[in-house]
Amino acid sequence: MKKVKSLLALSLALALTGCNSSDNDDTQAKESKALNLTLLHINDHHSKLDATDNFTLLLQDKETQVSLGGFPRLVSKVNELASQHENVLKLHAGDAMTGTMYYSLFREELPDTLMMNQVCFDAFALGNHEFDDGNTQLSHFMDKLAEGNCGTPVLAANIEVPETNPIFNKYQPYVIKEFNGEKVAIIGLDISGKTQASSSPSEDTVFLDEVETAQKYIDQLKADGINKIILLSHYTYKNDIAMAKSLRDVDVIVGGDSHTLLGNKTVLEPLGLLPSGDYPTIVNNASGDQVCIVQAWENAKALGELSVSFNAAGQVTECSGHPHLMLGDTFQRDKQPVSEADKALIETQVANTAELSLVDADVATATLLDTYKSKIDEKKAEIIGTSLDNLCAERVPGQNHPHGDICLANSPERDFLNQHGSVMASIVSEAFKAMSLRSDIAIQNTGGVRNSIPAGDVSVGHAFDVLPFTNLLVNLDMTGQEILNTIEDAIDNVVVNNSTGAFPAAANLRFDLDMTAAKGSRISNVEVRRRNESVWSPIQLDATYVVVTNDFIAAGGDRYDAMVPVYNDPARREDTGLLYTDSLINYIKAMTAANQPLSQPAASEMMVQSYTPLP
Repeated sequence: MKKVKSLLALSLALALTGCNSSDNDDTQAKESKALNLTLLHINDHHSKLDATDNFTLLLQDKETQVSLGGFPRLVSKVNELASQHENVLKLHAGDAMTGTMYYSLFREELPDTLMMNQVCFDAFALGNHEFDDGNTQLSHFMDKLAEGNCGTPVLAANIEVPETNPIFNKYQPYVIKEFNGEKVAIIGLDISGKTQASSSPSEDTVFLDEVETAQKYIDQLKADGINKIILLSHYTYKNDIAMAKSLRDVDVIVGGDSHTLLGNKTVLEPLGLLPSGDYPTIVNNASGDQVCIVQAWENAKALGELSVSFNAAGQVTECSGHPHLMLGDTFQRDKQPVSEADKALIETQVANTAELSLVDADVATATLLDTYKSKIDEKKAEIIGTSLDNLCAERVPGQNHPHGDICLANSPERDFLNQHGSVMASIVSEAFKAMSLRSDIAIQNTGGVRNSIPAGDVSVGHAFDVLPFTNLLVNLDMTGQEILNTIEDAIDNVVVNNSTGAFPAAANLRFDLDMTAAKGSRISNVEVRRRNESVWSPIQLDATYVVVTNDFIAAGGDRYDAMVPVYNDPARREDTGLLYTDSLINYIKAMTAANQPLSQPAASEMMVQSYTPLP
């Protein structure tokens, strides 16, 4: 029988932390003490290593463009805060890889690992996107991370692989850190259903239930005398809250996956930001003790700082903190630098706002990053077209969680997004249909469309930021009924599993959508338009249409289950050989050659015509 990773990793973790049987007896005999701990944490940086430029904040009640975050500033801020506290943990809650050209162009060098080792995290939890290019590439990521001097442990308690798997013996369920003689356990969790459905783990990778696994290891660690327990969880903010309430003896959850900004609304909303909850969010666990839940937004824009006080029994007596938004010292309004007087007022506001800080880039980190940035900048700078409008990427209509920062809640595009969904995903679908010369319809999962494109010049870099993955396009000969089943499957994955990236976008396919209805009844008034036709017609259930899509969802990713039999039938599948991102680039170039700028589609061209959201 093949050995599985969890058993060996458990033995390894015990050995590394000195927890053999005699040590356990000593630990149990030893009386625990109170402890004050500071957690510095990020999540979901998605290969966004440099700063987010031209990010809009309301400063002095005026829209102001700032340079926000990035690893050179993150390293500086981590070092600053770490120097102010005695007991510090630096944590990353997953999804380091995929999302920008730092990953797509440098899969061998993996600048992500170089930047992470500049921070020197005490633990990193695997996220779903770590599996996007399979276990072999993930193994390479783990090897590169281990090349640094940090020795950052990779954690995933609810993942098991056989010893023949490339990632075998390269991660562990938990790690134990010691402060002033007090041991603190950090357990890693990955979101199991989403990783299996939306990424590409190898078939022999087993994902276990998150809550059951967490409780198993909490109980085991408690039995070993460790009563201060943190979950490093890539499981979404909402899931973390529900999990905290159902678990015994959990103390802190540092989360990721949902890209959630938490914080004081009275501070952040006047800045033009919409936090989803308090930082920290405090709930009671199944033991009746408080649990402190945090998350730190996305794309290295923010660093979370959480202060936790434990009593001798391991209970949290107090927790507090906030995110740090790390700003550069240049500010613009209407594409012009602000006046010196306005800059002085802005700097005073920043100094008086704990959540904001002016941060100089760490020189060594910036120098290291520039090695890759210069190569990317050269390629990204190529202008391939123009857009008349902001092309907003969003997953579910009205979710108000777009990829990119030009289409937030107060943007003029918001009403259109609320009713019809992602504009950028619609344009991507149109590009795929145009490039695949035999297709009638294009279907694309919105989670694969990773950014918005602002009005103005459109570059190669914009296209890579929108589609950073390495998928290929396939044509599938599908019946009308199979198309309906596919859409219903994808939307059900959104409703049941909160897998928002599964939400579909399409070209030459439109319908009314009621998210509150039962599966099979959510879409109605379905119309299609065949290639080169101008008239919409009701879909014919027994007719065959050529559907172009990406090979990820065609193979059942994101629970596009109805596509799988077609994809597996050589008589009904055509491998186009068209690369995902190149197809978008070539479409934009073709539009430019025809003197047709990109623009927001008419409402009649959008997949969702009428939308009833979930309550």
